[in-house]
Amino acid sequence: LREEARVLARVAAARIPVLLLGESGSGKEIAARAIHELSGRAGALVPVNCGAIPDGLVESQLFGHVRGAFSGATRDEPGVFRAADRGTLFLDEIGDLPLASQVALLRCLEAGVVTPVGTTRGLAVDTRVVAATNRPLEALVDAGTFRADL
Repeated sequence: LREEARVLARVAAARIPVLLLGESGSGKEIAARAIHELSGRAGALVPVNCGAIPDGLVESQLFGHVRGAFSGATRDEPGVFRAADRGTLFLDEIGDLPLASQVALLRCLEAGVVTPVGTTRGLAVDTRVVAATNRPLEALVDAGTFRADL
């Protein structure tokens, strides 16, 4: 356990995204919280269950939207990336993210910019991403349902 704590501390000090793999109930969210706490990032830890977001709302939830972007968008919403600015976004069940949304997520991770639904204006974010899944990502990549580059 001490060795695992040392590994978490080294990972927390890095600025790269992290992927946690393990069975349900194995403590992936606890590890994500520890990484955030040990990182010293000033912002909040914002947990999101990717499997619980309806397919049509994933990008709006992640990147936000502007008023009028779609039916029911009565006000601007920042999205979880901006809510976690200067902090950590914990994307639980990343293996359940729809393929089209994976493309947008990859672009955001590479550029550090989110583009809210309904606008073309990108907004810079400083959000560390910790993702987790219990799904076999290599098999999903082979099946064409998960991007290898993500």
